[in-house]
Amino acid sequence: MQRRSFAGTTFVAVFVFASAAAATTTRFFRQTTVKDFEEGEATATAVAPPGEVLPGMQTARVAIDAAFAWCAALSRDQATAYFGTGDRGRIFAVGKSGPARQLAELDAPWVTALAVRPDGNLLAGSTPGGLVFAVDAKTGKSTVFAKLAAEHVWALAFDAARGTTYAATGDAGKIFAIDGKGAARLLWDSGDKHVISLAADGGNLLAGTADQAILYRVHPDGRAEALHDFDADEVRAIVRGKGATYLAVNDFDNPADANPPPPAGPQPAKGTRIAAGPPPASPAVARTDAVKAHAALYRLDDDGGIEQLFALADGYFTALVLDPRGNLFAATGSQGKLYRIAPDRTVALAADMPERQALSLVPSGDGFLVGTGDIGAVYRVRPAVGAEATYLSKVLDAEAPARWGHVWWTGSRDVVIETRSGNTGKPDARWSAFHRVQAVAQHDGENAGEIRSPGARYLQYRATLPGHASVLQDISIYYLPHNQRARVTEVTLGDAPAAAAPTGAGATPIPALAPGAPRVHSPTLKLRWKVENPDGDELIYKLWFRRDGDAVWRPLGGPDPLAKPEYDWNTESVPDGRYVIRVWASDEKVTPAGQSLDHLFESPPFLVDNTKPEVLGLAVRGDVVTGRAHDALSVISAIEYAIDGGDWRPALADDGLLDERDEAFTIHLPKSLPPGPHIVNARAWDSADNVGTARIEMRK
Repeated sequence: MQRRSFAGTTFVAVFVFASAAAATTTRFFRQTTVKDFEEGEATATAVAPPGEVLPGMQTARVAIDAAFAWCAALSRDQATAYFGTGDRGRIFAVGKSGPARQLAELDAPWVTALAVRPDGNLLAGSTPGGLVFAVDAKTGKSTVFAKLAAEHVWALAFDAARGTTYAATGDAGKIFAIDGKGAARLLWDSGDKHVISLAADGGNLLAGTADQAILYRVHPDGRAEALHDFDADEVRAIVRGKGATYLAVNDFDNPADANPPPPAGPQPAKGTRIAAGPPPASPAVARTDAVKAHAALYRLDDDGGIEQLFALADGYFTALVLDPRGNLFAATGSQGKLYRIAPDRTVALAADMPERQALSLVPSGDGFLVGTGDIGAVYRVRPAVGAEATYLSKVLDAEAPARWGHVWWTGSRDVVIETRSGNTGKPDARWSAFHRVQAVAQHDGENAGEIRSPGARYLQYRATLPGHASVLQDISIYYLPHNQRARVTEVTLGDAPAAAAPTGAGATPIPALAPGAPRVHSPTLKLRWKVENPDGDELIYKLWFRRDGDAVWRPLGGPDPLAKPEYDWNTESVPDGRYVIRVWASDEKVTPAGQSLDHLFESPPFLVDNTKPEVLGLAVRGDVVTGRAHDALSVISAIEYAIDGGDWRPALADDGLLDERDEAFTIHLPKSLPPGPHIVNARAWDSADNVGTARIEMRK
């Protein structure tokens, strides 16, 4: 028993953790780990290790007329974000409020890279065709700025000190340097298929490639050195931090490469391999055409040390942003999620967009702007305030109608807990409304309140986190399930003879008895019974028996209740006949007086037969012995004979079937039997394994 007192109120809770004994003992649901909380629905809240719900990010959708928003860049004053889209090559301008504005439509299907020049105008890379456009940020007028010797422009980086724009390209993974007049020259050839990401590194560039997934440092004079090699497909995004570089690395599943033939010659060394991340607790339903991949975020220290910060077991990363507090935000192209990785390496889901692809990401005020695919849109993502931050638990199942008690939680006292209840597994109009818990008080750092929801099988709670410092941690919900009756459903004979008389409608085959096979009659009936026990209670049992046709029940099994659903009954002290067994089951051992439930079950009749069959009328006529096997209660199941103490051999009933209590039989003696006196032993078995014998002497 545990007693908690607070603010003049006393609450007594008797609880079990995982006991098989308790039927009407108070139980509780508890959520305390990240996995527990991830099973619920976070709206503008974040679930963070080791297990807490925090105010998160609120999302607001901004519509754009595009299939996807592939890339993004911020204006010089950071008041406007530009999104490059496809599949009609448009650029949209999105401010901190209001709708999106179409700025330009380029003569290219996809806008794949954006950069903002010092004068505030844009450079936009495209694919296919390898064009770089100059776009007026006010009028949207666009002209071809540079034509590169490449098919795809994947990233642009502007170096204000040199007045140079660098373009990362593919299918031949090269970086081009473009001067202020649009003249392009080859700066560096990676030897890989694509240079897919760029980031400024002082006066140098950091470049990530695909398909070999190598990070390089490229100098303005075209010299380059490899900084790190990954056993993956691409270094998709790069962001510089203080003393370290953060990388998004993706490895895509290619069924054609699942079992490649081993290459000839020495095998090259492989780079850093992604350590598998845990699967999501509640994964989103993936599209059938979704890209299959796994991915990881890395911190590469300036001294060369590498650390994996976070991994996706199923999905890939698309964009990275590092905020001033050192939090790394990563967008995913598989489930439309935005993750936050704090400086202490803890990971939280910051936002979840309805679209399945979050493709581009830029900071905006105290939040972000996220461009999506699957359906093109831009989302304003900002910290939730007031009642915007809520957490809705999964549906909690008491497995029986229950009375709800108190809820206890740790965390901040300003968290508002509401509950609703119902008797359907999915909440609907038949559920109760949400009711705020009553008499909330605090005791030793814990908060508690009384649940007002009506009794029902299912309960769901909703937590509102109104303040920036609000937090919900370990939460327990107490309930008392209604006692459910345990029921005996069947009584059987364990280790019963296979040829026992059927007790139901199904047929029981009578197997052939192998010559010399041991067959021993036992007067003990091994009674076994099945029980439906929905509460998992510790039950007790009592037994009675009566002869079929009698009215009086007699106790069986002694004065003390049985603890197991089995009893071995020695029937030597009762007359032969058919007997009915009554089983009583009760949970009174674990249920308070006056609340226990019991159940009575009567079995079909079982045969008690401890009397041997008779072998009658043995007679000899030449080489033939005849006789009759008879039993008062059981069917004759086997007839055998032996000559002069030899092996037992089977004999057949005259009608060919052993299916009656009285069977005539004929034994044909071997013609090779030598002349002289002989003893023929005959024995008959009944279906209760009793055996009777007789003998006759003969002379051949």
